[in-house]
Amino acid sequence: MKAKKIRRAAIIVGLTIFLLIELVPLFWCISLSFDREALSSLPAFSLIPKTPTTFNYSVAFQSIPLVRYYLNTIFLTTVNTVIGVFFALMCGYAFAKGDFAFKKFWFLFMMAVMMIPFESRMVPLFLQYKKWGLVNTYIPLIVGNFAYVYGIFFAKQNIEGIPDSLRESAYIDGAGEWRIFWQIIVPLSKPLIATLSILQILSNWNSYLWPLVIIRDQLKQVISVGVAIFNAQQDAIFYGPRMAVAVISAIPLTIAFLFLQKNIVQSIAVSGIKQ
Repeated sequence: MKAKKIRRAAIIVGLTIFLLIELVPLFWCISLSFDREALSSLPAFSLIPKTPTTFNYSVAFQSIPLVRYYLNTIFLTTVNTVIGVFFALMCGYAFAKGDFAFKKFWFLFMMAVMMIPFESRMVPLFLQYKKWGLVNTYIPLIVGNFAYVYGIFFAKQNIEGIPDSLRESAYIDGAGEWRIFWQIIVPLSKPLIATLSILQILSNWNSYLWPLVIIRDQLKQVISVGVAIFNAQQDAIFYGPRMAVAVISAIPLTIAFLFLQKNIVQSIAVSGIKQ
């Protein structure tokens, strides 16, 4: 019993040390963003701003259209998350509980797509969208989310854990597939929905390469590309404004994770009733 307590205490101490190692750079970033001395040079390490000010944030907002980048990214992230999660749930339900021709073949075919790096498909995709006249529009950034392959796989694995007895009972009561999907599958998949939403939000908010290639108008760009544009415009010594932009761009992700984090672990468990 004593050895178990010692082991538990050692684990807690070790995890605490790792947590501090992770948090110190974050707090230093926030400190630099509020430190006026960081505008002209990198001040000595301190978790408390030596000369507190919001001037760095003013410089950031005046240098690039951060609000516009924010709105563009929020729009794309919201649309892509809704589309990606919804179609992942529908396809996952079909592969988990459906019965149709060549089901295993189509599932393996879909999974094979995950093995092809996006970079190898980027040039053909760009040429295709250019031929269709869709370059410098948001359509190429949205269409791909109708086939959220990893989400479909993850949804299938989770929905397979929902007992068939629930569907059978609904069938006996006269429910169709759509009613079963909305009234049984979706309510029991809330942890799954939260996990896929977090993954989609992270992916879309941090998306950089594809928006950089497909969007030509600077005012249509997303926050990740906007941060790169800002860093390209500023001198390497302007740490304060750079940190201010980094803090601003990370706020939505932090809020989303705080609201949805409790559901991530739950998505691993089997939903529904025990048989």
